Amino acid sequence: MTHSDASPLIRQYREIKRGYPDSVLFFRVGDFYEMFDEDAREASRLLSIALTSRDKSSTDPVPLCGIPYHASQGYIAKLLKAGRTVALCEQVEDPKSAKGLVRREVVRLYTPGTLVDTEFLSPSESNFLTAICRSSRSAADGHFLWGLAGLDVSTGEFWVMEFGGIAGTAQMLDELVRVEPREVLYPESAQSILSFVTDLRGIKVCPQPATKFNAEHASITLQTHFQVHSLDGFGCQGLTVALGSAGAVWQYFRETQPTASFDHVRRVQRRWNHDAMHLDQATIRNLELVRPLNGDQPGVERGKTVLSVLDRTVTSMGGRLLRDWLLRPLLDREAIQRRLDAVAELKNAVPQRVAIRTILRSVQDIARLSSRMTLRAAGPRECIALKESLSTLPELRAQLETFNSSLLTTLRDQWDDCRDISTLIEDAIHPEAPLVLRDGNIIREGYHGAVDDLRKTRVEGKEWIAALEARERNRTGIDSLKIRYNQVFGYYIEITKANLQKVPPDYSRKQTLVNAERFMTHELSELERRVTGSEAQLASLEEELFGQVRDRIAREVSRLQSMSGLLATVDVLTGLAEAAALGRYVQPTVDNSDVIAIVDGRHPVVESLNHEQMFVANDTRLDGNDNRLLILTGPNMAGKSTYLRQVALIVLLAQIGSFVPATEARIGLADRVFTRVGASDNLAGGQSTFMVEMTESAHILNSATNRSLILLDEIGRGTSTYDGLSIAWAIAEYIHDQHYLGARTLFATHYHEMTQLESLRDGIKNYRVAVREQDGDVVFLRKIMPGGADRSYGIHVAKLAGLPGPVITRAQEVLTRLEQPDSSSESTTTPLQHDDRRTLPQPHSVIDEVRQIDLFSMTPLDALNRLAELQKRVTQPQ
Repeated sequence: MTHSDASPLIRQYREIKRGYPDSVLFFRVGDFYEMFDEDAREASRLLSIALTSRDKSSTDPVPLCGIPYHASQGYIAKLLKAGRTVALCEQVEDPKSAKGLVRREVVRLYTPGTLVDTEFLSPSESNFLTAICRSSRSAADGHFLWGLAGLDVSTGEFWVMEFGGIAGTAQMLDELVRVEPREVLYPESAQSILSFVTDLRGIKVCPQPATKFNAEHASITLQTHFQVHSLDGFGCQGLTVALGSAGAVWQYFRETQPTASFDHVRRVQRRWNHDAMHLDQATIRNLELVRPLNGDQPGVERGKTVLSVLDRTVTSMGGRLLRDWLLRPLLDREAIQRRLDAVAELKNAVPQRVAIRTILRSVQDIARLSSRMTLRAAGPRECIALKESLSTLPELRAQLETFNSSLLTTLRDQWDDCRDISTLIEDAIHPEAPLVLRDGNIIREGYHGAVDDLRKTRVEGKEWIAALEARERNRTGIDSLKIRYNQVFGYYIEITKANLQKVPPDYSRKQTLVNAERFMTHELSELERRVTGSEAQLASLEEELFGQVRDRIAREVSRLQSMSGLLATVDVLTGLAEAAALGRYVQPTVDNSDVIAIVDGRHPVVESLNHEQMFVANDTRLDGNDNRLLILTGPNMAGKSTYLRQVALIVLLAQIGSFVPATEARIGLADRVFTRVGASDNLAGGQSTFMVEMTESAHILNSATNRSLILLDEIGRGTSTYDGLSIAWAIAEYIHDQHYLGARTLFATHYHEMTQLESLRDGIKNYRVAVREQDGDVVFLRKIMPGGADRSYGIHVAKLAGLPGPVITRAQEVLTRLEQPDSSSESTTTPLQHDDRRTLPQPHSVIDEVRQIDLFSMTPLDALNRLAELQKRVTQPQ
């Protein structure tokens, strides 16, 4: 069907659809949202609903599918999950008063980064829309300047950041990993930016016209919104590309929510990269802070994370704040101490802590509720939820009166009971108000006289109709006569076919049914006009009054947002105190020294997973002098990686203000925590395991300082033995050397040769994971002991892993042969066939000589001469 042949409705649909080619258009027709053409085909497939057609008699019928408008949220959620966006097109005039075709407009565009509906949002995670852009290369240092902006529409949180210098790109990507935005905007003219964000899973990437990233225009727009003459008061002085990104976010928000208010966005905050510890992607991933390492593997149950073990919050606001704290550990000792003191007080005050947590359980998500008020998306039930949440504030403040720590005192001094807001809702909104406005009975009795009068009229009108029904039965003698109502015909008198001969002449026929007929009288018509008129007036007035109440609440959004932040902080602090009490955590001493001293430290996640066995605790001593670099050896599965991770986690937990899983802990502040633990290919990026390992190692060496904590596990294992050992040795020396880094480091390795470093360099210590051999098997004791391991126990580990018996036996034979110093001698325990010995790898005679060379006592010239001599011997014909 051509456009000119289409019906007026279809032409209107297609005209609106042209403005939203990439979205599924939900087109309101009466009580349904309908989709046509290709949208109908796609929606039918994705939503599993019937595909039919409009104008079936036509030679070219229009594909059609539809859903009830009151059930739209579930269908929208499915489309969003499938990666689509939805344009909601509503009837913006009353069909009864419309002349011709009802006017329709798109009132909202549903995209992953602009959601405010509770059904679509994770309660304990933020929902950020972000934008990134970059400048051309700087003439000063030759590097890009990156701008990043984020807006959580559901809470009004709005921030900007800029990154420059050699590490700018990596820092910007690390921030995106921490934020986990649902949607990322970028200039369509800068397609190369896509290469930086394609590895970020679950994020919708949206190109936008480059004009939307204009910093000057963004500055004017934001100044107008915030009613200020300059953004310098928000810390934005000197920003360029960050403001461009902010402008893109703002414009996208306005375009997708054309009817929404922006009043809940009260400020734009400048985030500095040095405000908190910068955790890179590898560290967040390796330490499983918020996502388990196996979480993205199909068929694998999602495991626990540090966040899931630590999270004892009872409000959505607290859950989001705890996640933010965990990914942004503090660097300021005084701020850390304020949190620790508050947690200590709450941990010791058990009755008050229990009382606070009990009260908080009845507090709803005030941050998102207040935002929905300003967006005019909140319904009557949400007003009741807000009132019930605010009603807890006086009792919570009374509980905080008993505490003396600096942070809790500050929270109490900033407290606002918001009594006027809760009183307004209490007076205006019916306590059993419905979920949606159309169901009526919203305004409380006594709040507005006109509402009460109309309700009285409605009640009396129904009584009048009941009295009329009784009179008509008496007048006609028809005992089965009934006055009924439906939305199509309104009120009518229904009489069965058997009684039609008794119908009075003043009855006018309205409808004929199979077994009955429906009639109308002049008196019933008048009553209907009065009753239905009062109901329509009542519905309209209640909706108007509710809008006024909602707008009055919206004007107090800044107060509600402030209290949301205070409540979230109280929730996190009490949650940390609860976690400390349940997990037997202790308060760490945090100072500005270079000492990390942990007594009986434990891994919080591993400990929580293994309830049947007692976790083996271990001590740790790191500092900038004698214990600068600890080399840890031992077999696989013995617990080296767990030990490395637990040290890092104890440091991180201490610096977010949490108690730590240990008997005692002293934490000298770390400016960064780096981890190179585990290995994986980056197939999408074309990088092997070894390349990923070297890239991450290079990042650590180029970014760490002497205040950093570095954890390295099995560096060099992705290449040949001698290459790997050489690289691992050189990296260890570089980190240890105070002229380069001098950073506190735990270095786990299978290269036993590296234990020689302890005797060659001051500040390097050897430790091993204790094992015990028992009846030919190995028992992992999980205890970290001084000294280096003398064996790898690889075959024992292979046996535990389930390799077939013949493989284990043969491996032992090969190992025994290789370990014999004289290759010509016969093994008395595992005799090999002559052919076997010939095919086994034989050590070259030069290797033993190389092992005996004391590199650190030779001059460079001696080393070159010695190398030339060895090379000549290796290459000359045998």
